Amino acid sequence: MLKFAVLGEVRAWRDELELDLGSKQRRALLAALLLRSGRSATVPELIDGVWGEHPTPSAIGALRNHILHLRRALEPDRPSGAPATVLVGFGGGYALRLAPGSVDVEQVDDMLLEVHPDRQGAEPPQAVELVRERLDAALRLWSGTPLAGLPGPYADRQRTQLIERRVTLLEQRIELDLRLGRYTEVIAELTPLCAEHPMREQIRGLLMTALYHAGRQAEALAVYADTRKVLIERLGIEPGQQLAELHQRILRADLPAPHRNTESAAPAVRPPRRAVARVAQLPADVVDFTGRADMVRRISEWLTRADGFSVPVCVIGGMGGIGKSALAVHVGHLIRDQFPDGQLHVDLHGFAAARGRGPGDRSGSPATDTLGDFLRALGVPEGEIAPTLAERSAQFRSFLDGKRVLVVLDNARDIDQVASLIPGTPGSAVLITSRSSMPELPCMVGTLGVRLDVLARVEARTLLAGIAGLRRVAAEPAAVDSVLDACGGLPLAVRIVGARLAARPNWSISSLAERLADEKQRLGTLRSGDLAVEAAFRLSYDQLDCAQARAFRMLAVPEVAEISLNAAAAILGSDRVLVEELCESLVDLNLMETSASGRYTYHDLPRLFARELHLGPEAAEPVSGALVRLLDFYLATMKNLVVVCNPGSTLPEYLGSTVAHGLSFVDSIAAQYWLDAERPNLISLYEQTARVGGPALERAADIAWATAELIDGGPHCRELSRVLKKLLDTAIRAGNRGVECRIRVTLGTICCYSLGTLREGRDHQRIALTLPPGSASDLRLVAFAAQLLSSSTRMGTETAASIAHAERAIRFARRVDDPAVECASLVNMAKTLSDAGQFEQAQHHASTAKTLAAKIGNAGLEAMATHELGAARGFLGNHQQAIELCNESVQLARLSGVELREGWALARLAHVHMMAGQLHEAEPIADGAIRMLNRAIGPLSRARVLVMHGLILQALGRTHQAYCVYRSAAEAFAPMGDAHDSHERLDGELEGPILALLREHLDQVITERNERRDRAVGAPS
Repeated sequence: MLKFAVLGEVRAWRDELELDLGSKQRRALLAALLLRSGRSATVPELIDGVWGEHPTPSAIGALRNHILHLRRALEPDRPSGAPATVLVGFGGGYALRLAPGSVDVEQVDDMLLEVHPDRQGAEPPQAVELVRERLDAALRLWSGTPLAGLPGPYADRQRTQLIERRVTLLEQRIELDLRLGRYTEVIAELTPLCAEHPMREQIRGLLMTALYHAGRQAEALAVYADTRKVLIERLGIEPGQQLAELHQRILRADLPAPHRNTESAAPAVRPPRRAVARVAQLPADVVDFTGRADMVRRISEWLTRADGFSVPVCVIGGMGGIGKSALAVHVGHLIRDQFPDGQLHVDLHGFAAARGRGPGDRSGSPATDTLGDFLRALGVPEGEIAPTLAERSAQFRSFLDGKRVLVVLDNARDIDQVASLIPGTPGSAVLITSRSSMPELPCMVGTLGVRLDVLARVEARTLLAGIAGLRRVAAEPAAVDSVLDACGGLPLAVRIVGARLAARPNWSISSLAERLADEKQRLGTLRSGDLAVEAAFRLSYDQLDCAQARAFRMLAVPEVAEISLNAAAAILGSDRVLVEELCESLVDLNLMETSASGRYTYHDLPRLFARELHLGPEAAEPVSGALVRLLDFYLATMKNLVVVCNPGSTLPEYLGSTVAHGLSFVDSIAAQYWLDAERPNLISLYEQTARVGGPALERAADIAWATAELIDGGPHCRELSRVLKKLLDTAIRAGNRGVECRIRVTLGTICCYSLGTLREGRDHQRIALTLPPGSASDLRLVAFAAQLLSSSTRMGTETAASIAHAERAIRFARRVDDPAVECASLVNMAKTLSDAGQFEQAQHHASTAKTLAAKIGNAGLEAMATHELGAARGFLGNHQQAIELCNESVQLARLSGVELREGWALARLAHVHMMAGQLHEAEPIADGAIRMLNRAIGPLSRARVLVMHGLILQALGRTHQAYCVYRSAAEAFAPMGDAHDSHERLDGELEGPILALLREHLDQVITERNERRDRAVGAPS
């Protein structure tokens, strides 16, 4: 027997086997025949219905082809040449011959044949229930959007009619539910339905009726206000008479229940009105409450507003110990006069310790018990307090109707714990505190959600002074700063510190600061009597499920400022979507924070608490595993980055294997952006690895090597140099020569290109060059070290060492088949020869490098080769071609996404303009090169470009500006030491012409600095 469905996707079955109906157009044709209930349709009607007013010339042929395939699907056993008996044809069209009830829409008609709901409510409840069941059965036949996805005007018209029919039946069934007193179920069903049909007044009226009879009069009035707003904004009309009358009846509180046979339905609890007993349950205000002035004003204004429609609700969220309860009580006392009928207060214990509970148990006070306590406080005799949660909630709302009461719900767990405690009529207000963000509540009308942040430094200092004593705090300002840093702005921590100092008048603040400086004992120090920061965090931690608890512990292991979502997924070894859910749930519980979309961080004290958990029974896996997995992710990403930023480099093949796939990048600019954002994290991870050593060391060294080959230390080069030296010491102690040399080439790169300390950089590079090439990876590292030395040993006319290192690098590069290292070495040779005045040879090497760089698609290396070729041509007198080449170099450098290379290219462009005598064109370009190099590199390259800029200014007659530029160049080589150290550094790093020019300015800069230092030392304190 054939069966068909159109109240969703168009489908067909023969017995229990579903048929393949083919394309959407073919299904649209079948639907056009099914919905005619056996009536025939002409070919023009079918074409208009499926193809529209402008069918294609092949529409008739396509229609016949679809009919052919449908007949084969519907009658697969029909003999060839036998007439069709299901999809039959006649002179002008087609029709379907089916058994009655074969289509689901016909089944709806059959079910509703005898259904005539009595809107006057005369039928007994049993009859109403029977009608309701038939309507519900009919509605269940809709499996989605009718005729889902089908094309054509006919399907569009029928889809609209079928959707309208479903909504009408749904309204009828909901009316019957109201007559049966099922208000809670109706509200849950109508709320999303109103959002789906915002201008359908019948649905809005049903929701208003259900809310009113559920004791939620204020929300019913808010629905009307929202309906009126939508209708006016979209259509420019007021609500209809029926809805307006319903609104007025709700305002007058004279809307009768929508059923007559109340003996069979669950009655709403509507006790007689009585006076509300005056209650004042707020705890004592916090005497030394400090700060939060803007927050206090905002919450107070919100809770005392009177719009006549809704109950103002405010949810204060934040981590444990942040001061939520203190703020709520403080605000409550400030506005208590606005609520003359009293203030209710309860600690819901939403995050009470849950250890030992069963899997279905929930922590916190049950709402039923809380309502009972509230009703007793309001004067309801024990015998009149309703037994169930729904009845007590309705009773509570009835008692507060027309009254002004402030309800403070402290330490709530979730919306389920507070929903039934919110009054239903305007006048009262609710203030909630929770460690959970409770995102459902701020979505409700009349709700304000605020997140409490840590105290500002001045607020924390004021709070500490109020507890420990103003004179005592003022006497040790530096120690106080250290103490407040350890407290991280957490009010609970500041209070504990203040209490400990107040109880120990002989303690100095410095001694306490020393204890807090040790992270291992900080949480133990932040304890005073019953107050303990660790206990506050433990309450939140005990609410976590296993996956959340593991994420909270493991993501705290890396000592980084923030963790990206991809990095978190690597640490946890889990799917990115699942990890995002875990991280967001921890943010909702205020155990983590989100600094930006997809990036997460910890407050210092919760991070310490999470790390201490690794020492307790919760620890189920070693801490080192999280660090190794994170470094594995960074290494995999760096491999992908090198492929994009340094095409032709075979480095990724010689780095360690990874489990993670890492991030991919569309171009070098995106890759550089990611690397710049992650540099602080990498520096922190190097320092952590230097401390823990082990398997993390290999990965950290490989990441460092990969960043070194980009020849850009970035804006954190001094910090990077410092931690790399620690990492180097760890590698030497471990006796790992390969790791040691990887770190040395990185240090050599930073020293030479970023810090301008060429001697130190060359020392690291030479040691790395002595690494025995026992493996292809070691040989590749030696090739890179030789490339670095070919650049760092270039000094004026001394070319031999530089050329020798470049030739060695090229030999090794060819052995490991790395054209990028070969190309960079050719560029170094061209630069060396050009500085030595051998311009023809320089031109040859630069041209060879440019060809090779273009072949491998490396824009950065091509930029360098192009500007060195331009410089050589300029020295040979071909200035116009030199300028053209250097302009091309600037464009190539910008494509590479590396600011350092763009700065070099601009410097060369300024240089060739200067050689051509075009000083006015050269000056702004040189200035731009300096600005670019200031962001990307250290003093050495800047000093050279500054001197060139000074020479250009001097030649233009701008002597004072030239003098200032020369001083800037000298200051780059004047550390806060004596003149001898500075001169030794200057002699070791710069060649003759620049050296002579800077000596005079260097002496003057050092003299002035020493005079300022002497004056500062001799000045009275």
